[in-house]
Amino acid sequence: MKTTGPLIALVALFLALCVLYNLATPPGEGPDEPGHAAYVFFLAREGRLPVQCPPPCVSDVPGSGHHPPLAYLLATPATLWLPPPLRTFDLPGNPRFTWSGGDQVNAVAHGSREQWPWDAQVWAWRLARGVSSLAGAATVVFTYLAVRALRCRIDGAANSDSTALLAAALVALNPQFVFISSLISNDALLAALGAALLWLVVSSPRSLPHAALIGVVLGLALITKQSALIFVPFVLAWCATGGEGAPLPRSCDGADGDAARGDAAPPPLGAALPRPYAGVVAVAGAMIIGGWWYLRNWRLYGDPLGLQAFRAAFTTQAFEWTNLAAWAGALTALHESFWARFGWMNLPAPTWTMMAYAALLAAALAGWARNLVRPNQAVRRRIWQLAALPILSLMWIVSFAFTVGLVAWQGRLLFPAIAAIAALLACGLSVWLRRRVSVMLLIVGMAGIAAWLPVSVIRPAYPPQTLSPSAAQAWEGTETYARFARSTEPGAVIRRWRIEGTPRPGATMELALLWHALSRQDRDWWTFVHLVDANRRIVAEDNREPRDGAYPMSQWVAGDWVEARYTLAIPANLPPGDYALRVGLWDPATGRRAAFFDDDNVYDPDGDHIVLTTLIITGP
Repeated sequence: MKTTGPLIALVALFLALCVLYNLATPPGEGPDEPGHAAYVFFLAREGRLPVQCPPPCVSDVPGSGHHPPLAYLLATPATLWLPPPLRTFDLPGNPRFTWSGGDQVNAVAHGSREQWPWDAQVWAWRLARGVSSLAGAATVVFTYLAVRALRCRIDGAANSDSTALLAAALVALNPQFVFISSLISNDALLAALGAALLWLVVSSPRSLPHAALIGVVLGLALITKQSALIFVPFVLAWCATGGEGAPLPRSCDGADGDAARGDAAPPPLGAALPRPYAGVVAVAGAMIIGGWWYLRNWRLYGDPLGLQAFRAAFTTQAFEWTNLAAWAGALTALHESFWARFGWMNLPAPTWTMMAYAALLAAALAGWARNLVRPNQAVRRRIWQLAALPILSLMWIVSFAFTVGLVAWQGRLLFPAIAAIAALLACGLSVWLRRRVSVMLLIVGMAGIAAWLPVSVIRPAYPPQTLSPSAAQAWEGTETYARFARSTEPGAVIRRWRIEGTPRPGATMELALLWHALSRQDRDWWTFVHLVDANRRIVAEDNREPRDGAYPMSQWVAGDWVEARYTLAIPANLPPGDYALRVGLWDPATGRRAAFFDDDNVYDPDGDHIVLTTLIITGP
């Protein structure tokens, strides 16, 4: 069909954007993605559902084990090609990261394994993200179908296809939705199921097959995320007020519109189903598909949602319900993070983009205001189908804020209703965008913003702090082997070093070290670099964390290659002679130094420092 061409192109563009965002966003740099990924790796490794428990007990998947499993089960095949010992991911958190403020943007550590070429586990992580991207693409398609069906039933508007395409574009080119769809998450799948429900509700007569299909989709949503409970009253409202089994119009654009395009409206499936029976069929289908999860929770935790165990393990800053400023900040954060606030809600888009989306919203509201003053009863009868899901989603966010606090005000929590929100925006904007070319210009503009943000905002926020193995292999310097660790651990090794500058009085030299991590470090060691004379007196020194703390040693994992630089200012009055250049690790909290080994014998330390070289200082 000719009308499917632009939709196919839009879906292809959306998937291309997902790849771009996937590449730009390091693993773990999205809301709760480390926990979601841990869930997927756990399923692949253990072959069973995780169980959560209150502290001091450690849950199988801390932070995310309470979620229903469907999205994670769908992503698990992306990790099954890994050997069983590799079906895990050691991802150190960044203790200097905070949700709001803080001196570092990254929530987790990003080591050499993430440099190209990626290691197998990073490949599995990024492939698992592709499942969310496919779910996001389904959301785009169902949004198009829902709005096209809705426009037909409302008023047979001549621009119904353009309005449907615009609604789909408002989903596909929403930067935040693309971002979420390029992460390991359950949000994109829930958005797809919400869009499918909207399509079924606005286009389906109340027949037995449709009621059963709606029940199946609702059941799948209920085992995707607990916020799918907002769909239950929406479905029950359809059961009470849905179509009476009458066929849809054959034409949306006039007597010859669909016939000319070859688009015949689908015939009704089955006779009209009485209201009580429609509800029973839909609820029964949902319970058959998804009810087992809530029964499992009841048996394990004593309540169907597992809220007690969740609350015991998850606390955050409380929301000040009586503070108007807190409400203003929360709603602002909700608006911005619906459109473009990346990372862990700590990487905002430029102000001008928020202004552009605010203008888009204002134009849509003005269009709806004009629509509602017209004597169009069909619009007024159908508006509940679009308004219901956004209202229910907002009610869920408010209740979630009551449960967990300030962190609940995230735009992605509106994504179960993103198809309905996009439909509302598109129908409002269609009042002003009466020509197809104006719709296409708006779509092109949104696509430009969506493609620009990952390159200009996301990627620069996470500069690499490590070297790839190939770059480390090409690193120029003097070979050495200096391992610093406790006697029971592999630790980290200096593999090469070089000095830049001339060793003479009054000069400044720079020492570059190439570190190789053999294991996780147990603390944030500092490096001491001492230039000492024959009497072991320090004449020049530089004591600091590797990379000035941008990549603390507690975040290093096995395989990391780290270049660290240190500066030595040689005193202008330093007498000529031989001076030893000593390097070691020390803990500023305790003053303890790490043991030094010149080989792999973990039981034979050679001191607490290495003498890299002896510098001969001559006269000026």
